[in-house]
This record gives sequence, structure tokens and C-alpha cells, in this order.
Amino acid sequence: MFGEVLTAMVTPFDENEIIATDVVTSLSKKLIKDGSDGIVLAGTTGESPNLSQEDRIILYKTTINSVGDKAKIVAGTGTYSTKESIELSKQAEDMGVDAVMIVTPYYSKPSQKGIYQHFQKISDAINIPIIAYNVPGRTSRLIEVDTLVEIVKDTNVFAIKDAVGDINFTKLETETFSNLSDDLDISIYSGDDKLTLEMMKLGAKGVISVASHIVGNEIRLLIDTYKKGSLDKAEDINSELSLLYDLIFEEPSPAPIKSILNDSFGYVGSCKLPLVDASFELSSKLINEYSRIKKLKL
Repeated sequence: MFGEVLTAMVTPFDENEIIATDVVTSLSKKLIKDGSDGIVLAGTTGESPNLSQEDRIILYKTTINSVGDKAKIVAGTGTYSTKESIELSKQAEDMGVDAVMIVTPYYSKPSQKGIYQHFQKISDAINIPIIAYNVPGRTSRLIEVDTLVEIVKDTNVFAIKDAVGDINFTKLETETFSNLSDDLDISIYSGDDKLTLEMMKLGAKGVISVASHIVGNEIRLLIDTYKKGSLDKAEDINSELSLLYDLIFEEPSPAPIKSILNDSFGYVGSCKLPLVDASFELSSKLINEYSRIKKLKL
């Protein structure tokens, strides 16, 4: 329903740290042109903790007006507060997004029961689909497979962004869901560009990507090639992109991807504190690797 490639879009700021709506428009159009089926706004890459409710409204409205007729628009509305997450989710629904993405509540370290109830309460409050975002490296809490099953059974969750970073977890997750009733339809998306191909071999649908900001066509080709059964070719493409994947996350995201966008696309701004810009050394590596990839004939 939402395709195979969704880009977790950066939030472009001008020099005064105000959302640059003209860049939101041009960047979102670029992403769809380069092969993305959808865009995730106000997620980790979008610097969600630094966005006010007014910022979010501007971001949603601008993106929907720009590409809402061509792509699925997902809003990251999860926080450590169930009440606040409900309010942000309702706001996003009212703005016309196609789905919301809810991250595991962070900092407070809820139990599995608390995580389940968090998703249940949000689902009860809205009428649009939910992507559950499982990223223990940022939240300190893993949504266990049994909990995911109960959440999917009882809520509007139709997809999981698996950023656990453990292929064995993904294997258990995909096997568990494949053994359940056919009525329980769930899409699993890689939350780590480097693991996308391996996760698709296990049954994942695609990726919610950061790298697709700059190599969207190449990621689209990788997935389409794999789906056609050309595994060796897909492996070759993946190998060529591997170093870029590493560089994009060598320093705290989204600083590296903003750096290469500022060089290769146009000014998307700096990160807001406490995030800082990518180092000169990393930016140089990114430029060189990006240039190398673009010269290839994949």
C-alpha cells in the first residue's frame, strides 16, 4: 500500500533556523522523482525533537501540497508522552497525512505492557494507519516480537520500521508474522539502509531510508532488481552503496546527510542544537564517495 522506498526526509531550515518552505517543496519533489514512494516527515532524520507544533503544520502542509498527489505522506508523531503523541497524531490526521509513525516511548523506559497500551491509546484516537518504529538504540527499549504481534492484532498498525540493527531479530520477527493468520497483514521496513537487502531476503517489504536523499534511483534499482530475482546484481549494487551507508551514519544523523545535500542539491541548512554540523573531514569523504557512485553504470 505504501510502496517499497520511503525517505525519512530532513527538515530544511534557513540561516535563521526557520523552516524553508521553498526547499521543502523542491526536496520533496526531488525525492519522488528519484524513486521514493513516500516521505516520512518529522522523524529522527527530520529532527522531530526540535520541531514545534507550528513547524509541523508548515512542514505537513507544504509537503502535501507539493507531492501529496504522487506519494504517501507519513508524519512522525511519537514522543515519550502518550498524551502528547495523541495530540500530535490528531493534528497530523487533520492536516491530511496518509499515516503516522510512532516511535517506542523513549527516556521513560516503559514495560512491554506500557508500550502496548501506548500504541493502543494512540490507535483508538485516530483513524489513519500507524507505522510502529522500533529503534532501541535511541529509545533504550526494544519492542519485543510478542508485543509487536499483540499491537498489530489490536491497533491500526500496518507496518513496522525495524531499526533494531539485529538481523536475527528481524528473522524471528518475519517468521513469526508469516506463521500467523493471513488476515494479519503487516509490512516490515528496514530502518537501516545497510541492512535493507538482507532484511528483504527475510521478507521485509522495503526501506525507510536516509540514503535515498542522494542515491534514491540506485536504491530503487536495488530493490527492483532483487524483486525480479536478480540476486547477484542486487548484491553488486548493494556493495557499491555500502561505504556511503557507513559514512552517512559516521557522525550523528542527520548532520552527514544534510552536509552532502548542501553540496549536491541545495541549501537545506544546519542541524539545530544539540546536534552540530558534520565535520569537514566527513563532508569531504561524503562528497568523494557520492561522486564515485554517480559515475558508475549500475
